[in-house]
Amino acid sequence: MAEDPGFKDSPIRPFALAQNPAPFPESGQDYISKVRTQTEAILAQFAKVLPSNYVSQVTGPFYTLQFQAAAEQIAKMQVKADEVFADSDYDFTRPEFLWEILGALVFPGATGRNDTPIVDGVVAYRTFLKQMVLLLLRGATKSSVQAGAGLLTEADVTVIERFLGAREPGSEWTIADQFTFDVLVETGGGTAFPTNPFTLEGNVALILDALKPAHTLYTYSFLFREVFGPLFDDTDMSWELSEYFYDDFRKFCYGAKEITGTAGVTLAGRTTFSDATRSFGSVQVNGRLVVTSGPNAGPYRIREVLAFPFPTDATARAYTTAPSGLSGTATVAGDVVTDLAQDFALAAEGEVLTFTAGPNAGSYRLESLQGLGGGPVGFAPGPSTAVRVAASILRVDTRMPVVASGQSYTVDVDRLGERRPKVISAEDVSVQFYL
Repeated sequence: MAEDPGFKDSPIRPFALAQNPAPFPESGQDYISKVRTQTEAILAQFAKVLPSNYVSQVTGPFYTLQFQAAAEQIAKMQVKADEVFADSDYDFTRPEFLWEILGALVFPGATGRNDTPIVDGVVAYRTFLKQMVLLLLRGATKSSVQAGAGLLTEADVTVIERFLGAREPGSEWTIADQFTFDVLVETGGGTAFPTNPFTLEGNVALILDALKPAHTLYTYSFLFREVFGPLFDDTDMSWELSEYFYDDFRKFCYGAKEITGTAGVTLAGRTTFSDATRSFGSVQVNGRLVVTSGPNAGPYRIREVLAFPFPTDATARAYTTAPSGLSGTATVAGDVVTDLAQDFALAAEGEVLTFTAGPNAGSYRLESLQGLGGGPVGFAPGPSTAVRVAASILRVDTRMPVVASGQSYTVDVDRLGERRPKVISAEDVSVQFYL
């Protein structure tokens, strides 16, 4: 069938085929299957009304070919009629016809596929065109422009009118910005990129050309924010200034500045250092351990203070203690050793417990009894089946050269904020004694 020469210039559908974003002819496997099914139904009906001298049931004789051609044409007309009937409602209209009805009105300047927004999905395409018609009817306002820019994205869209900011004293915007507005697209609170940002930018440009006032200009930006947690709460903020060296002098306070020992042990793995005769509970992370003898001599930075290398061991392991000579099997949970058949109140001050097997095999200093009769080992009345061990293990940041024992060492103790002794000389402190 020859095309009507006036079809493209029709005032009802201007530039219909040129700007049509979808193929106008019926095509695809679904259409072919529908036509074949309808053709077979029509041929079956023909066979019922033929006289008895037409006996062929298959396509072959000349008259069956004529019937086949006629049935195919009738089937195509019936299938197209069904499609056209569905086009009576915008919710079911095919995109190619919906474009002829709505798209050409919303985007009258479109002359090709690149002049129309890219929308994936038939349902999304229908919804987009219907919403565009509603926005056009609302007029070129800020709300319609903002809603239009957000039609094809889940991101948050903000429109800022510069002429309003120019009215504020000290604003960087002036009368020269009165016809400019900003479109800001923000995803995930400004912490992520929007989906398909280049496609989105092109779509928004076409939408704004259709919706924005003709005399205005706009800028388009993806907004990103730097996210910081709360640095401080000014309602609870306080300052405490103290000159600890003056307080120590006035109170005659002999605070320990370091812990020393001669029984230091470098454990397997060479990153842990232990002394079961000492408690490192007052040692702070980032303090300094100095080994003064043996092949591991040198300074090491402390990264962790531990009671056990493995703080959880639910398997009862055999142990002995010295000097009291207690024995049995016990489990480990955190820094607490538990033996339901033992009364650790029988242990003496400075008692050392030794596990003979398991991941925590080694010696540990007992510190305090747990329970109602709890307290320092050697002084609390007990009875107690659980005892807390002292933090006598230091994990350092540098691997020591060898596994060794009997090492002399010193460990810095955090003393009022200072990890090293601070000597002050030639200072007049008399002003600190007057009000």
